[in-house]
Amino acid sequence: MLAATQGRGILRSADSGGSWTSVTPAVDAAWVVRFDPQQPLIAYAGTQSSGLLKSVDEGKTWNDASSGLSADVRTIDVLGATMVAGTSRGAFDSTDGATTWHPLGLADLDVSSVALLAKPNGFTVFAGVDNGRAAGGYLYQSEDLTGSWNVVKGNLPADATVATIAAATAPSGGSQPPVMAGTSQGLFRSDDRGTTWNLVSGLPAGDVNLVLFNPANPDQIYGASDGDLGNGGVFRSVDRGASWSALGAGLPPRPRVTALALQPSTPLQVVASSWNPTTGQAGTYHISDSAAAVSGGNPSSAPTAGARPTAAQSNGPQSSAPRLRTPASLSPSYGVALAVLAFIALFIVLRRWRMRREDRRTYAP
Repeated sequence: MLAATQGRGILRSADSGGSWTSVTPAVDAAWVVRFDPQQPLIAYAGTQSSGLLKSVDEGKTWNDASSGLSADVRTIDVLGATMVAGTSRGAFDSTDGATTWHPLGLADLDVSSVALLAKPNGFTVFAGVDNGRAAGGYLYQSEDLTGSWNVVKGNLPADATVATIAAATAPSGGSQPPVMAGTSQGLFRSDDRGTTWNLVSGLPAGDVNLVLFNPANPDQIYGASDGDLGNGGVFRSVDRGASWSALGAGLPPRPRVTALALQPSTPLQVVASSWNPTTGQAGTYHISDSAAAVSGGNPSSAPTAGARPTAAQSNGPQSSAPRLRTPASLSPSYGVALAVLAFIALFIVLRRWRMRREDRRTYAP
């Protein structure tokens, strides 16, 4: 398991979050870390001021992979041999395993999330923005790597900043794989490659900062809220987003969920990290979801209610537990399983959220 943190860089755990070791001593601020879905030994990490790092040994050692890339890398997506990175100075792409990078535009914008949606002869690129000189909206769309971007409209509020984007790998109720966008005004869904968008109902009011499709069944969706309004947590839908259930009664009160991942074990494990900016309390939790699909099929609608912590929580700087901001997926113990479960390797994708709104009043006594 890998974690991207503010203060201790990239951390690595070989015991599913029981203990952590810093693996980037020269880098202390990272936004995102993820494994390559097709090459389980390879991992990438986006940092605040040191560009992109690459590991070829499951996160044990890291090297710079930032040639041509902005120093502040906030988000990464990978589709086959193509990588797209979102930075504080726009979007970039690489087609050679992060050896070289090329600008894709949006240079005046702070790109918080990117997603690649496959098509028969290429892909569609989505970029979400939460800061900068956005004109007409905060979600952008481009075909292939042309660098020509259009503002996405289609019922998406023009003033809704975008924290996360997720693209399914298979259709779900339509002819095209769906795309989800978590925004400051809720979760939106498109079933026509971004032409039209509809607000997803059934979630608590407020923003949605994390969303994941279950690759084994795109009808099943996981979402998380940061709890700015005191109603954060992890939520799951098994009916394409028509209805939602809270997942994980063992999470702390009013959790501010900062990262979310799926591990393809049996039963499936939902991994969530929560952080309280007032107390400094942080923890990573495994939520067992025995009703979830792991290798296809239709899961039931009954989520598992419990959650178990996988790392000691931190109440202050003297605690040995890190203050996790963006944990990544997949314990190294699943390295062999990845080779067996390659057809659902996208379970290892982990989405993160960069906190810009330090609204401590939410957690004040």
